[in-house]
Amino acid sequence: MSAPRIALLCLASLALRGLVDAALAEEPDAQATAAAAAAPAAPSDTSGLEEVTITAQKYTSTIQNTPISISAVTGDQLTAAGITSVEELAHDLPGLSMRSAGPGQTEYEARGLASSGGAAPTVGFYLDEIPLSPPALAQVGKVVIDPDLYDVSRIEVLRGPQGTLYGSGSMGGTIRIITNEPDPSAFAATAQATLSGTVGGGPNGGAQFMVNVPLADTLAVRVVFGDTYRSGWIPRIVVAPDEVGGVAVPAPSVLTQPIQSVDSDSNDEQLYGGRATLLWKPSEAFSANLMVLYQHMYMGGYDLFDSPPGPDYLGHYEYFPVSEPITDNVRIVSLTLNADFGFADFTSATAFWDRRETQDEDASASIFLANGGAGTYTSGNGPPFVPIPYYEIDPSHQFSQEFRLTSRGDDRLHWVTGVFASGLRSTWIEESNSPQNTFAPGGVYYDSVNPYTMRQLAIFADGTYKITNQWTFSTGLRWYRYQSQQIENEWGYDAPNIAPVAVADRPITKDSDRGFNPRFNLSYAPTEDLTTYVSASKGFRPGGANQVFPPPDEPPHCSPAPLKFDPDTVWDYELGEKARLNGGWLTINSDVFYIKWNNIQQAPLLPCGYEYDTNVGNGRSFGPEFELTAKLSEQWQTNFSATYTDSKITNPNEAYISYLTSPAASTPSGVPWCDSAVHCTAPILNIPKETASFALVYTRPLGPYTLMARLSDSFVGPQYDESFYFGIRLPGYNLANARASLVRDNWSVDLFINNLTNKIAEITANNTSFQFNSPTLVRYSMAQPLTIGTQLNYRF
Repeated sequence: MSAPRIALLCLASLALRGLVDAALAEEPDAQATAAAAAAPAAPSDTSGLEEVTITAQKYTSTIQNTPISISAVTGDQLTAAGITSVEELAHDLPGLSMRSAGPGQTEYEARGLASSGGAAPTVGFYLDEIPLSPPALAQVGKVVIDPDLYDVSRIEVLRGPQGTLYGSGSMGGTIRIITNEPDPSAFAATAQATLSGTVGGGPNGGAQFMVNVPLADTLAVRVVFGDTYRSGWIPRIVVAPDEVGGVAVPAPSVLTQPIQSVDSDSNDEQLYGGRATLLWKPSEAFSANLMVLYQHMYMGGYDLFDSPPGPDYLGHYEYFPVSEPITDNVRIVSLTLNADFGFADFTSATAFWDRRETQDEDASASIFLANGGAGTYTSGNGPPFVPIPYYEIDPSHQFSQEFRLTSRGDDRLHWVTGVFASGLRSTWIEESNSPQNTFAPGGVYYDSVNPYTMRQLAIFADGTYKITNQWTFSTGLRWYRYQSQQIENEWGYDAPNIAPVAVADRPITKDSDRGFNPRFNLSYAPTEDLTTYVSASKGFRPGGANQVFPPPDEPPHCSPAPLKFDPDTVWDYELGEKARLNGGWLTINSDVFYIKWNNIQQAPLLPCGYEYDTNVGNGRSFGPEFELTAKLSEQWQTNFSATYTDSKITNPNEAYISYLTSPAASTPSGVPWCDSAVHCTAPILNIPKETASFALVYTRPLGPYTLMARLSDSFVGPQYDESFYFGIRLPGYNLANARASLVRDNWSVDLFINNLTNKIAEITANNTSFQFNSPTLVRYSMAQPLTIGTQLNYRF
C-alpha cells in the first residue's frame, strides 16, 4: 500500500477516535459546556492582528517595523489557506507574477522585470540560506527548484532590488522559504492527508508527515516526508496526418482528422521526497544545522493545450504517438553554523545542490515546417514528416559559501557584513533524431552538449543608523565579480555542423564583469504604528553566451546572432508607508516605485524557429503596490492586495527596432509593434498591468470545536507573451477558492473547492517550446480546473 493511502487511513482513524471521544464525554463535562454556552460569551481573542517575524535583512524584525516592501506568510497561514506551492502563493501577493507550464516549470517576476531573456532570473530564490539558481541555458526558462511547503516556518517575498544582501539575480526581488528547525526540548509530530477530484481529470491524493525527535539535551533531528499525486486533465490525442501529393503533412485542422488514440490524463504529476535536519546546539553561543533534501517529480506531460483548436477542444494534438514526460530530481546538502562572538553573531552557510531535469517534446510538425514543409521534401531538399521526439536534459549543480557577521545589541548602529562565493555548472543537452531521417548521419536533426559555468564572488556591507527615535538611515554596498564560459558543441541537420566537432575546434564564449550595487533608505516613524520611508537601490543580472546558429545559406536559414550579451542593471526609486490602525486590528502597507532598466536582456524569436539572448536597449517600470489586512470583528478578517505595473521597453536599440518592425514581431494579424524608430515602445512580456487578491475569513467557536471558513479570489489582468509572434495577448482571469475547517485540540478536517468557477486560465503561451517555434503550433499553459476535496491534519 502506498504512503498516501497508509497516511490517509491513519488520519481517518485518528479523526474518528476524536469524534467518538467527544461523543462519549462524561455528563459533568457536558453540563459545564452547556452552562458556559448559556452565559454571556467572552471574546475569544481581544488582541490585534498577528505580527509576522522576519529575517529578510539578516536580523530579526517584524513586517511593520521593517521599512522595505515585503510580504510574509507563516506556515500556519499557508495550511489554513490550503497553499502547497510558491506558484499558488504568487496569486495572493502584490507585485509578483510568473510564467508556468505546470509544477516545477515556473519562473517568477517582480515589479515588471521579466526573466524572458538572459541566462539568469530577475527574482532570487532561497531555501533557508541556500541560493537556488536555475539552469543557465535550459530552454524551459529560468525555472527554480520548487520545494514542498509542508512544515515551513514562513515565506518572505522582498520586492525591488536586493543586490546588497542577495546579489545577482535579485534585481526584481527575492523569495525566501524558511523551514522549521529541530527542537531539542520536546518530541513532536504532525501528519496530513488530502484526497480530492478534478473536473476533467480524476482522483488526487497526498500525504505528508513531520517528526521531531530530541536525541539529547543539545541534539535533535527533524524529518519531513511527502508523497503527492495529481491527476491529469489534458488529453493527448493522436490523429492521422494529412496527405498532399502522396506526402504525409500536418493537417489544416486536427479536428477533421481520424483519431488514432487518446491518453485522457497525459499531464498527471507524481511528487515525492523529504528532508532531514540535524541540529546540534551545545550552548546558547553556538549551533550547527545540517540539512539533507531529496525531491523527485514526474509529469506525464505539460499543463498545455493547443490553440488552434483552442480551449473549446481542450487537448494536445499529435500526428504520431510521441509522449512528453518531464522529470526533476533534486538533491541538496547544507551546513549552517551560528556563533556568538559577543560583539556580533557569526554565520557560515555552506550549500551544495545537484539537479537533473529532463523533458521530452513532440517536434514532428515543428521541424517539418521549419525546414520548408512538403514543398521542400518533394523537391528532395528536406526531411520527411516522420515521428521526431525531442529530448532536453539539464544537469546542473552549484556550490555556495557565505560568511557573515551581524552586530548584536540595541545600539543606534546595526550592521551586517560578509563575503559570498558560488560556482554553478550547467550543461545544456538536446537530442533529436529519427531513423527515417536520411539527410544527416545517424538521422540527427539537432544534438547539443553545451557545458556552461558561472563563478561569482561578492563582498558586502549593510548598516542602519538610528539618527533619532523617529529618523533612521540605512545604506549598503556590494562589490561583485562574475566569470562565465560556454563551450559550443552542436551538430545535426538543423545545427551549425552536420557532425560533432573535434574538442580542440569547439567555440568557447567567455564573459566577465565586476561592479558595485549600492542601496539607500531613509525612514521616519512618528509613532510605533506608522513607518514611512524613501529608498533607492541598484540591482544587476549577469551577462552570458548564446548558442551558435546555422549559417544563413543552410537550413533552417537563421540570421546571425551575437555570441554573447552584456549584464543588465536597474535603479529602483521607492516611496512607501506601513500603518497599524484601530489598536492593531488594521494594517495598511503601500508603496509607489519607479524602476529605470538599462541594457535590458531579451530573447527575440527568429523566423527560422531559433531564439537568442541579446541586449535590446532601455526601459522602465512603475506603479503602486497595496496590502490591507483587517480584523473586522472577533470572527471576521479580510485581506486585500492590489498592484498596477506599467513595464515597457521605451528606448530600444537599432537592432531591436529592426526586430520589432519585422514580420516575426508582428501580431498574427500583421500589425507591427513599431511604425518607426521615433514611435517605438514594446511591452515587457509576461507582466500583467493589474493584479489583485481578496480573502474573507470567518472563525467561530462551536463548543469544543472551532469552525473556520475562507473564501478567496485572485485576479490577473491581461498580459503579452510570445510564441513565434511577439506580443500574443493573454486574457485576464479570476481564480476563486473556498475552504471550511473544523478544528478541535490536535486535529482538523477541511473541505475545499479550488477554482470555483472552473475557469480555463491561460497563464503562458508556449512556455516550454524548446524545439523550433512555428506560427501554426501554439500551446497555452492553464490552471488546474475545478477541484473538490478534503484534508485531514493531526498533531501528535
